[in-house]
Amino acid sequence: MNLKLKNKTALVLSASKGIGFGIAKALAKEDCNVIITSSNKRNIDRAEKIILKETGQSTSSYTMDLNKIGSVNKTINKIIKEKKKIDILIVNGPGPLAIEVEKVNLDLLKGALNTNLINLILIIKKIIPLMKKNKFGRIINLASTTGKEPDAGMVLSNISRAGIIAFSKTAAIELSRFGITFNSILTGGVMTERTVHLLKNYAKKNNKNYKNVLNQAINETPVRFIPTPEQFAHFIVFLASPLSAFINGASIPIDGGTMKSI
Repeated sequence: MNLKLKNKTALVLSASKGIGFGIAKALAKEDCNVIITSSNKRNIDRAEKIILKETGQSTSSYTMDLNKIGSVNKTINKIIKEKKKIDILIVNGPGPLAIEVEKVNLDLLKGALNTNLINLILIIKKIIPLMKKNKFGRIINLASTTGKEPDAGMVLSNISRAGIIAFSKTAAIELSRFGITFNSILTGGVMTERTVHLLKNYAKKNNKNYKNVLNQAINETPVRFIPTPEQFAHFIVFLASPLSAFINGASIPIDGGTMKSI
């Protein structure tokens, strides 16, 4: 299937590894002009080399720290000035600290909301005028199943993910007449470094073997496997294409059927 992504320009946030990297690589395979950001210069240089080697496509990269509003404003302004056109925006941020309600303090709350909600909204707002001008845009928020089905011990993720989902739905209602669609992905388990970290922490906290915890997580997933970032990225690439024009304002789980709600 020709997804009509050739010569489209895609900006993928937090794309030096994990899900963001998998999506950036998948878009490059479809001949997209891919721009990636990360707070870690070493990781982003490595990501660029791998994408070039595996897809034959070069990428542009920018160092941006989503924790810091100054870095966000400076970098996004620079990207807009230099690239002038963004057709696809993959809104991806570092996962918030896994923590219980009673352990949350004001600093942790502010940090999570700044990184995973407020600063992301500011980026989206800066990109929307470019998409309105070109009468085409795909804005895809990588949220989480916790935004709809909150998990214990994940209060910061639960709050910030629900917020970005609500923002995306509001934007879809207000702005899609300009040819822009807004959708959120309710991410389930993906075999990233963060997933491994969370599972190992859970195993240590509960005095369990990591492999047993991993196998339990796999067995609790109806499809009986946890996808790689590359497997996860397939639907995102379709959603980024012109062919997905009537999918809008949706919150779509990619979780192997784990969510209980219908």
